[in-house]
Formats: sequence, C-alpha cells, structure tokens
Amino acid sequence: MKIINKIKLKNGKNKEREIQFLGFPLFQYGKKEENGTKERYFEIFPKSLEHKALDKILKFIPKDSKHDHIWIVRTLGLGEAQLLNFMMDELVKKWKVKNPCFVSHRKIYKEMFEMYTDIPFYHIDLPHDEFALDLKNMNIKYKGKYFHIHHCTIADSAKLVKNWRNGSLEHAIPIYLQIAGINSFNNAEIKFTEALKNSTLNNVQKINLNLDKFIFLSPQAQATKQIEDEFWEKLTEYYEQQGFDVYVNTSDGKSQYGKTTYLNIAESIYLASLAKKIIALRCGYSEILSAIPARNNIYVLYSNCFKTVPAKQFYEIFSLKEYPFYNSTNTYEFIIEKDNLDEIFEQIIR
Repeated sequence: MKIINKIKLKNGKNKEREIQFLGFPLFQYGKKEENGTKERYFEIFPKSLEHKALDKILKFIPKDSKHDHIWIVRTLGLGEAQLLNFMMDELVKKWKVKNPCFVSHRKIYKEMFEMYTDIPFYHIDLPHDEFALDLKNMNIKYKGKYFHIHHCTIADSAKLVKNWRNGSLEHAIPIYLQIAGINSFNNAEIKFTEALKNSTLNNVQKINLNLDKFIFLSPQAQATKQIEDEFWEKLTEYYEQQGFDVYVNTSDGKSQYGKTTYLNIAESIYLASLAKKIIALRCGYSEILSAIPARNNIYVLYSNCFKTVPAKQFYEIFSLKEYPFYNSTNTYEFIIEKDNLDEIFEQIIR
C-alpha cells in the first residue's frame, strides 16, 4: 500500500480527487455538475469515494434483506455479464457465500439473469458513471457486506486489445477466470418459464410468424461493424423462397425485411430456441444465443470490433470455442474478410 495515494476520477463533467494516507481519505476536492449547476468543493476527512458509491447502491437493496455478498454487474456487454452465471458456483465456494444478490444499472441484465438463476437481482436506477467509475477495488467489505465487482469491464477489454497490439492472441476466457480469481466454470442452463413462453407467443401472434418453420436473424451489434443490409436481405429472400418465415431481431422491433416485433431479451432468446437456424453477428447477444439449450444450428459472423481490431484477431481473442457453453456439433463461426460474404452465404444455406 502506498503511504500517500491520489485517486483521480473523471465522471462525465465531474472531476474529483481524493488524497489518501495509508488507505484512509484525508481530503477530497473537485468539481461537480448537478442539474446544470457547476459546484467546486473541498472536504476534509471525508467518506471515501468508493464508500459513497456503495451507499448509493445500498439504497436500491431492501433494508431487511440478509445479503452477505453483493455482485455489482457493471459490464457494458451482455456476453460478459452472462458469464457470471457460469462462475457463481465457484465464487460461492471461494467466498463462502450464504445469501448473494446481483445489482446492475441495466434492466436488460435483470431480464437475462432471471433466465438462469433465482438469486435476487436489483436494478440500480443510476447512470453507469455515477457509481461504477468510483469503484476501483474488485472486492470490498463495507457495512458488514462484501461487494464484488464483476469482471470484464472496459479496462479488461482494453487489456485484451493492448495484448493483441503487442502481438499476443491470448483468448479472453483465461483472463476472465484470472480476474474472477477462480480456475474453472460451472454448468449453467437457461430456463424458460411458462409465463415467458406465453408472453413470447402472444407477442409474435400479431406478425403471423410460422413457429414450426422459421429462421432467426440477429444483424445488430454495438461494438462490431455492421454487415451490409444486402447480405441479410439475401438470406431472407432465399429462406422465404424455401418456404420459411424469417424473424429479424432488432432493438426497436423494426426491420425493412423479414418479420419482426419488439421483444425483451428473454422473449427473444426463447423465440430463437424454436428457430430452425440462428444466424447472428458476433456480439454479446450472440453469446447468449449460443448458450440456448437444445437449439438448432447457430452461425456466428465476426466483423471488425472496437473500430480497430480486425475480424481475424477478434475471432482469435473471443472465439466461442473457448466458452463454457460452446457446442461443437451445432456452432459455426465465420470470419468476414474482403469479398467473402458470398462464400459465407453458401456455407450457411447448405
């Protein structure tokens, strides 16, 4: 531990500093902006920035709960968040957990986690930057509870990209295990409740989707380069000519080709489980699609990622073949290179 430690935080328009002596905060100073008003401040012997962030989180957990370990799922990617389900058995042993819970700023994570586990999940109604950037330690004990920062943060992904730039093609999975402090994954399985099945079927009734014969397309991603619409339209046209319906999963429930409607993440995953084929652009969502039990073939397409990582290197670092839910009998991965989309198309439709 450093005798004197200076913590610098830049949270949106807020810039704060904390000076610590042997780990204890001596004073804080900086600039905050709330409701359009800028305010400078200086505070002597303050509560640490980390503890202030944890106090914000605790406000969203029932006071009468007996949770002894709280996992803060602050990842920005669905796939990284999903992996926590494949780590929980080992983490429970490691930390001797009796009554865990999850918290996150994203409601979509709550919908996804509830397909896997009965562990309570609380939504933190705060912007990501308002609490996550203040938490520097991965495991913190505060007010009689352990708080664990789930792995796979932006910094971890940046580390992988930096390793690649330095010539390393180490896969993400060993690094994620190392960050979590465990040696292996546990089994985890997506489960579909009757209520989820019914809500999904009710939502797709209005588009007259043929549930006995349809293809599921997932063309969207946040961190990876989009594939031209012509490719997805070509797939749609081909399968429609073969007598299939084509469902196109989009974030807003709108598409210029195929059939679509708005579904939440759990509903869309259940619908994909019924499809004759799943074809998806590589992203966190495609990881969840790959983990569907008893599904049919999935075809995952790798394009450039993070604007700077070419598709080939993206595949080397994040190929599904290293993930705990990988099924070699019905998972096919393709690297998009110059002018090879026609070849990929032909392999998909075989």
